[in-house]
Amino acid sequence: MSGRLRAAMEFRQLRYFVSIADLGSVSRASRALHIAQPALSQQLAQLEAELGHALLLRRSSGVVLTDHGREFYRHAQRILKQLAQVPAALDASAGEPAGDVAIGLPQSTAAQYAMPLLAALAGRHPRIRLELFDEISGNLLAGLDSGRLDLAVLVGDEDAALAQAVPLLEEELYLISRAGAAPRGRSVRVAALARLPLTLPGAGQGVRGLVEQVVRAQGQELPRPRVVANSMSIMRQAMRDGIAHSVMPWGAVADDLQAGTLVAQPLSPRLKRRAWLAVARDAEGSAAMEAVAQVLGDVVRERIAAGAWPGSTLP
Repeated sequence: MSGRLRAAMEFRQLRYFVSIADLGSVSRASRALHIAQPALSQQLAQLEAELGHALLLRRSSGVVLTDHGREFYRHAQRILKQLAQVPAALDASAGEPAGDVAIGLPQSTAAQYAMPLLAALAGRHPRIRLELFDEISGNLLAGLDSGRLDLAVLVGDEDAALAQAVPLLEEELYLISRAGAAPRGRSVRVAALARLPLTLPGAGQGVRGLVEQVVRAQGQELPRPRVVANSMSIMRQAMRDGIAHSVMPWGAVADDLQAGTLVAQPLSPRLKRRAWLAVARDAEGSAAMEAVAQVLGDVVRERIAAGAWPGSTLP
């Protein structure tokens, strides 16, 4: 990028571009930014002309990022985050971490992390502001790569290998059923899952890949879900209504298990998944990010030690 281009490009252009990309529409970004749509379109066209590449594909339903657009989005996010962190960095130099931190949590167990983390952070670092996301693990990794997320808890070893990650905890997986509809016995063989109506995430998402890997290793028939849903609320309701069973950690349905609406049975052989605390490989950390990571690790250790997270152990 030439010096003339660097001088011509303005931070507001980056902010406009990121908003359009996040909202998937120039018109929606126009309303969110309180900028006239023609003016916003002109800024985007100017940015693309300066870069010499199309960043967005225009469609009737909105816009999508081009390959160049995805790469530019990643850099733009990082630049804007670094700019926003300047006042916080000056405060941190005086010994008090401050600023905004975006953290992504696994959709299945987000509640187990979020509320305890918010409470602990408010007491220890009140000047840090958290933005919380709960999504499937693949989306969390994409959020790290794009710069949308600063930290994420990933629940796939393969995803964690693509980031800078440290093990956070291990969770046992159970067969979850509506009370009164669980298979007989204290435990359920993994091979028997193929004969049960299940609700699981889409292929390659969440626990499904782990279950299929173990079943395949035993030479058994792969389970075919009756309900495929990348949504915890849909899977939970399918179990409550007795439409299907599922394979999940205790923390995913803790309230229902405690209320007796759902029941959990161990699998045989036992299945566990590891959760990782991750940042992007090329991330530049901040005092606020490091503080949030430390508090989250402390919260996990304290809850496991207190018995508040059944089925979970430290790695």
